[in-house]
Amino acid sequence: MGEFTLKESATFLRLLSTSTFVIGLGISSGLYFIPIQAEVLGASYIEIGALGFVRALPYTFLPALVGHFLAGVDKVKLYLVSPIMAAIFYMVVSLIRSVPGIIAAQFLIGLAFVFYWPVGETMVASSSTAQNRIRTFAFYSVSWNAGFLLGPSIGGYIAESFGIYTAFWLSLAILVVAIPLVLALRQPKTLEQKNLNEKWEYGEFSLLKLAPFYSMLIIQSMVYATLLVIFPNYAWRLGISEFYVGTIFTVFSLARLLSFLVVGKIVKSPPKFAFTIASALFAIPMLLIAHFPSLAVFYAAVAIYAATLSYFTSLLFNALTRNTPAEKYGFVVGIYEGIFGLGFACGPLLAGYVSETIGLRESFLLQALMAAAMACIAIISKVEKGKQ
Repeated sequence: MGEFTLKESATFLRLLSTSTFVIGLGISSGLYFIPIQAEVLGASYIEIGALGFVRALPYTFLPALVGHFLAGVDKVKLYLVSPIMAAIFYMVVSLIRSVPGIIAAQFLIGLAFVFYWPVGETMVASSSTAQNRIRTFAFYSVSWNAGFLLGPSIGGYIAESFGIYTAFWLSLAILVVAIPLVLALRQPKTLEQKNLNEKWEYGEFSLLKLAPFYSMLIIQSMVYATLLVIFPNYAWRLGISEFYVGTIFTVFSLARLLSFLVVGKIVKSPPKFAFTIASALFAIPMLLIAHFPSLAVFYAAVAIYAATLSYFTSLLFNALTRNTPAEKYGFVVGIYEGIFGLGFACGPLLAGYVSETIGLRESFLLQALMAAAMACIAIISKVEKGKQ
């Protein structure tokens, strides 16, 4: 890849990351207060779980389909769908005053996510080489995490001071600003072709070889979804205000951001060991949340979880792309995101049912057991073939 292409790629990535930050800021400013608003309107925990299910539903089947067609289309135009759909979503939820309406509206934000991470990650993969992909992915991840870092605290302050619906309008305004930023993106044509000549190290492509990675992913996404969908209400029920609920997720995003800054230096551990340790570490925050419920413990728990999540997703993204020829990046990333969406759909429903029938604390104990199961998969599988 020549110097001109390197500069072109770097410029595109910076502009992409800017738009990613603004979209993330807009989405996250109101997102974590939707379950609380639903409970205020009389939602049960099963209905709150349904929020996460409907939100994740588009993500279970559309990412792979979108990824399959990414090679022959303008990715920037597809990426534009994300802020537009998110803006429409916040316009709708700011006007709705019923639990069924809020649940149905989640499908819109699910569509926004379909064109946010899968398309963005595919553009990152095609604008980097195998040698710098972890660093490039980390830089992109820092951008959207920075948006998700600031959004919850800003939205939490607005929600507590002026009402939750005002936070929804704030999200809408930020997302409208993001639209012209995306329109300004110009993806170089060279990015579409350069990786086709990149040496692929692992022989014939087979999705079966990626099965252990995808198996761990679906469990991780179920645990993650429970943290995002059920935890805000758990903390709120304990007397933590909307603002401090927002700061908990700001700590979460700050920990993710900081860990992504250093993940390139520590991600070269042997894969089986790295995946096993990361999977085991996912269980610790859930046990802390269940057994030691307090604001200080919540801050520590989400920080541990977020740092582990950054490490895990970087390992996973690198393993999947290094085991995949360039022309199949969009498809493999699409399946990755689709499986992630499936976990996000099933996780809140399961956690909501357990919370409603057994108890909130028990739903987090269940997630700890599920996280431990990921470690078992890493130990007994052949993930060592996914060399880092």
